[in-house]
Amino acid sequence: MLNYHNGRTIRQSRRFALEEELLRLWQHFDALAFFNRVMDLFFKLLIFFVVVVLSMGLVRLFWETWRIMAVSELKDAFSFTVTNLLTFFIILELFKSLVEYFREHRLRLTFIVDATLVFILREVMISLYQHQSPPLLITALAFLALVLGMLRTLAIVYSPMERNMVEHLVESKQHAQHSDEKIAGRSETASLFAF
Repeated sequence: MLNYHNGRTIRQSRRFALEEELLRLWQHFDALAFFNRVMDLFFKLLIFFVVVVLSMGLVRLFWETWRIMAVSELKDAFSFTVTNLLTFFIILELFKSLVEYFREHRLRLTFIVDATLVFILREVMISLYQHQSPPLLITALAFLALVLGMLRTLAIVYSPMERNMVEHLVESKQHAQHSDEKIAGRSETASLFAF
């Protein structure tokens, strides 16, 4: 009976020590740091996947272009190549914005606008190349491209990062001017004492 009681006490003390250790670990557990590490791992795997998909897409584009050029007329081959190459550029821009989001942990408006502009220009170029679009559609897409271009310019000009950089440059320029004025004031004082 004493052995049973001692065995039970040892198990209870081990369980108590384990519970204490788990409680201590839980109290020192940083959920945000753990989340960031797990997200970084996921993003690294996703970036690897993006590179693999882009590589496969590029190989497939070359393969299909080669196959069509061997079988079809040159006009059809160029039409296919232009269409798929521009589509590849759109996907590339979207993946660039995705990678930038992973790196900066924020979505930049310029990358989204760039992808949209590439898509609009793709549609305009394809429709102009195939001579299948009405002038009103081309005008509307050109106007949309103009508006998006202005939006992109404004996003760059009024970006918080750009604003901070400009403010830093202005402050450093003012500091340099203030230092120059002090130096000029000292040299004027020194020249007065010289006479």
